[in-house]
Amino acid sequence: MQNHADSHVDPPVEPDADADEETWRAYLLATDDYERRHAGEGRVLRWWLLVAGLVGLYAAASLVLDKLSYFEQLAAGHNPTLSCNLNPIVGCGHVINTPQASIFWNLPNPVIGVAAWPVVAALGVLLISDVRLRAWHWIALEVGVVGGIVMVSWLQFQTIFHINALCPWCMVTWAVMIPTFWAVTARNLRSWAYDNAVAKLVYEVTPVWIVLHFLVLIGIIYAHFGSRLWA
Repeated sequence: MQNHADSHVDPPVEPDADADEETWRAYLLATDDYERRHAGEGRVLRWWLLVAGLVGLYAAASLVLDKLSYFEQLAAGHNPTLSCNLNPIVGCGHVINTPQASIFWNLPNPVIGVAAWPVVAALGVLLISDVRLRAWHWIALEVGVVGGIVMVSWLQFQTIFHINALCPWCMVTWAVMIPTFWAVTARNLRSWAYDNAVAKLVYEVTPVWIVLHFLVLIGIIYAHFGSRLWA
């Protein structure tokens, strides 16, 4: 049985009614294997990709607009104030003009989100429409979510321990990026490495990993900031 990314891209073709018993047996086995491998493409993942893409796009676009507003107020000679600044710890203004807010070539991080999240939403729409994605679509999406979770994790470390502030719109992005990473990775592990014991530890209990990821993150935030979060 093949376990690589190109295995079972298309569903098995039903044989003719007068096909021999061995052909039908092979078809049923292939169908069962195909359905097990692609169970991760169920309705939950489809709709989640659409919702996550839209929420992520909204958060990224809001950050871009807040950054533009900041510079407009500054150019007008005003002391910039942003609606997302809630207290001395929680606020976009504490983060958006730091070096960490523009990782690549001085390009603001939310611009990357504005470009990337619509792709996630579009893939969700295709899946909802019962369009079967090719293997390279899933490979590209996996590369994207791995890159996204690495970038988000690095930014979490930077904002918590170096900037000592939390950006609300950034946290919205975290809230959709974390489940997206685990859900897409679980789907791909189910499809590409169905019989692998390590893969099963991920795709059979994906919600547990998502909850644990959030609990660790929340615990780190609270341990570092404590009651200052509500000051």
